[in-house]
Amino acid sequence: MENTPYLLKEAAGAKASSVAKRLVASILIVEDNRMQAIVLQDCIESMGLRVIGPVAAATEALQLCEQELPSLAILDVKLNGEADGITLARQIMSLGEVPIVFVSATEDLATMARGWQLKPLGFLPKPYNLTSLRRLVELGVYGQVTTSVQHNSTVSEAEAAAPWLFVREQNLLVRVAIEDIMCVEIAQKYCLLQLKSGHRHSVRTTLAQLLRRLTRAGFAQVHRSWLVQLRHIKSVDPTTGVIRLPDDVEVPLGRIYRDELIERLRLLD
Repeated sequence: MENTPYLLKEAAGAKASSVAKRLVASILIVEDNRMQAIVLQDCIESMGLRVIGPVAAATEALQLCEQELPSLAILDVKLNGEADGITLARQIMSLGEVPIVFVSATEDLATMARGWQLKPLGFLPKPYNLTSLRRLVELGVYGQVTTSVQHNSTVSEAEAAAPWLFVREQNLLVRVAIEDIMCVEIAQKYCLLQLKSGHRHSVRTTLAQLLRRLTRAGFAQVHRSWLVQLRHIKSVDPTTGVIRLPDDVEVPLGRIYRDELIERLRLLD
């Protein structure tokens, strides 16, 4: 019986934590592109909201919704598996009232018409502006928009399209051509840029922030700690999980990233 007060205190703490968790709006992210899912997650968490997922398939999303109904769902229209995002939205809405935001690269009018029938908050075409996404999420969660149109916490269209970036080297800001970056290794809050010249730059940034700048430049995430620029790949060994770059640089290929990489390569069978 001596442990009873401690156990009661521990149980009360767990209950308080559970209540606090429920008070924070939760956003379900269903996106089959890993790089875009990371960027989405970073955007939502920067708003102080809680992320459910991200997951890549409708079956996984429904399992999560059965455990906890989200405050809002961000759904990619094209998903892995038989059910697409629109079918998934209908299934989620059958569980309760959940605002839906669709993101999609499709321009198929029939598909979009199916989506609009569900009266979603919005239908964002890819590539979408994160400010527009934030405004839709605010509308769905809070009932009002607080983010200004010129919200500057995300990378602008011009910056994302720029062929270079600046990195800090001692007291200097050094310009680095994006096409010269062969690969990036992620280590906690630092990223190590490996250039084709053999030079390396260590930059203090997160994977999500870096992806915003490099997604359009032909980079692919090939491992939980590695990005590779596709143009620099000399060979890929899916069996051993090794990617070879110029100057005998080798990068690990994670099993869960393999199929997505092969899809992006121009493979001639």
